[in-house]
Amino acid sequence: MTINDFLAWLLGSGGSVMAASWILERIVWFQDKSADFKEWFFFAVASAIALAAYAGVTYIPQETIDMLAPYFTVVSGIFVTIVVGQAFHKLDKRVE
Repeated sequence: MTINDFLAWLLGSGGSVMAASWILERIVWFQDKSADFKEWFFFAVASAIALAAYAGVTYIPQETIDMLAPYFTVVSGIFVTIVVGQAFHKLDKRVE
């Protein structure tokens, strides 16, 4: 997945919603809030992520994106490996 693919994913197909959910589920402060607050805050965060992705697609020059591409590849590869590793360990629990 390239940076452009990632930004497009955040803009459509619920990418910003999934990203906001993944981020907010890990914040203890957020978990302690009321359901009504969480709903509106979640909406605001998902919207901010989508708007930031739109701004990136619209205003970041392609030369800058090309310069950042190798770093994005490294970080996204590490992220995917960690997530897959966590899923593997959850599924592969052996009872001894």
